[in-house]
Amino acid sequence: MELIRISDRKLKIMLTPTDMRQFELNADTFGEDSVQMHRSFKLLLEEVKKQTGFEADDRQLSVQYFPSREGGCEMFISRLPIPEEREEEPHTGHNGRALQLRQKLRCGSFHKECAYRFDTLERLLSVCQRLLTLGYIGSNCAYRDDSAYYYLFLSSFVPSPFMTPEELSFIVEYGSIENASTLKIYLREHGRLICSENAVYQLGRLK
Repeated sequence: MELIRISDRKLKIMLTPTDMRQFELNADTFGEDSVQMHRSFKLLLEEVKKQTGFEADDRQLSVQYFPSREGGCEMFISRLPIPEEREEEPHTGHNGRALQLRQKLRCGSFHKECAYRFDTLERLLSVCQRLLTLGYIGSNCAYRDDSAYYYLFLSSFVPSPFMTPEELSFIVEYGSIENASTLKIYLREHGRLICSENAVYQLGRLK
């Protein structure tokens, strides 16, 4: 199991097939609101707390789940705000639980890295703010080049390697799509890193 702390509220978890068996997680039944599902998550969260100190329980979690072809998965866990921080109470399932399981795509999906160029910092910040509002928590980073252009790399999962994730389609209103592989090579020589990790969260709060 590999753990990456994104922020105080967000955590990235990568599980191997062996990890899935250890925590009794099943890719076919992952999104079910069942006693078994909550039991498995309790075991997982106990181990997460031991390794990172990240405290949460399955009553106040939002989970984005990306299964892998090999039988493991990549998971993003977010602690939901406490009730007084929300305008409305969250929708709860049986027993008053508020575990939101969101299986984004099933096995056979493709990991895709998208890159965008922006003419101004203002446009980059606007995009990050919208992504933050949408709850985007995939891998992301930002750069600036010698010509004062700004770049944002976003990671997502799609049914086809030729598709652009629907939730990112609005970004072309602010900037242009770039070839991620080619852009990385260019930025090695002409780029300056702004945020190496969690750019959406850090820059979105500045807007």
